[in-house]
Amino acid sequence: MPSETPALWNPCDAIDSDLVQDAFGTVAKEEDGTPTQPECRFSPDEKTGAPVVQANYQQFSGGLEAAWDTMGQPKDADVRRPSIPQADDARLVISVVKKQLYVTGFVQNGPLIQTLNVVDPAPYDEDRDIAGTERILTAFSRHAENSLFAQESDN
Repeated sequence: MPSETPALWNPCDAIDSDLVQDAFGTVAKEEDGTPTQPECRFSPDEKTGAPVVQANYQQFSGGLEAAWDTMGQPKDADVRRPSIPQADDARLVISVVKKQLYVTGFVQNGPLIQTLNVVDPAPYDEDRDIAGTERILTAFSRHAENSLFAQESDN
């Protein structure tokens, strides 16, 4: 008998390297982790100074608003509330630290909160990275809604 419980979700189920390349302009290798420890990471194939993209998730019945109160954000960060189709809530945190752009996006569908982290070294394209993050959050939300709806139909 396996001793580990399989993970319930992997954000890589909603995105792939083609979408990441289209959203962020980088050719990236996808790393999915294992069924019990999913890791969704897209690292550039070469040291080109291209963005690194990493996604994860958590289940929290209190929702993003309640979770948000426990998260620390840099004081000078630009925090936004993008409109993501089908999502219950969403946030973007944009900051520049040591000449690197950091964009973190959160999207909530029911108790599922998915997170996307983008780290882009200088010279970075802030508009592209923000738009790309919103595009990926939209894919996460669509996939979550389709999957959650399918699970509810099965019950």
